[in-house]
Amino acid sequence: MSTSFAWRKDKLIVAMNFDYNHPFLPCQESTSFVIYANHAARFGINNFGSFMNHLPVDSNGEGLYKKGRNVIHSMQLLTYMMNGKPLLRDVEAYLSDKEIVNIPNKSHHSMIVDKDSNIWIVEPGRGIIRSPAGESPFYLMTNFSLIDYKKSGVLEGNGADRYKTADDMLRKSDSMDVERAFEILDAVKQKEDARRTLFSMVYNQEELTIYFCYEADLKHIQKHKLKASILRSG
Repeated sequence: MSTSFAWRKDKLIVAMNFDYNHPFLPCQESTSFVIYANHAARFGINNFGSFMNHLPVDSNGEGLYKKGRNVIHSMQLLTYMMNGKPLLRDVEAYLSDKEIVNIPNKSHHSMIVDKDSNIWIVEPGRGIIRSPAGESPFYLMTNFSLIDYKKSGVLEGNGADRYKTADDMLRKSDSMDVERAFEILDAVKQKEDARRTLFSMVYNQEELTIYFCYEADLKHIQKHKLKASILRSG
């Protein structure tokens, strides 16, 4: 059900396995790289330097879908982020101003990473974790609540085994490159037909390039370079 991490110790590298059971479509544009499934964006990176995903998370019965003046659902937030709205400098203000809820009948959480390695974990019904650059060498997400984990200190729930495996490998890494990131993704790939790993990607910010492969086939890695944005330094 997907694993993602952002390495930010000496450079910014974002990596993700997409574990899914339905057809999906990679949309490769000069300004973005977004994965769609069932006609909706699931995760992506744009040339403003924004990464965001939308992963299933264990539900606590809160954050249910509703409409309201300052309410948006998590998939709308992903679409806005990939379109460069809000701009990078406005992400914190935007998240503070909005109530983020789940899409109907689902429970998800999201990791947002900006070009400066600041990270936000958005969990509708639970809250938001704000992790500024420099707070930790990396940040990791699977499918259990990171807010619950932060409060209890107990590693449990959907994807806890994948989290532990990736966390151990990340802690043993002194540095990170594309090859090492794929090694970590390979170690936590899913093989079950119901939720097998269909797509893996690694984003190297220094190169503005996404490296990716299908069905965890590391022998056939492709790449897509984004067009530099005039706002990258803004």
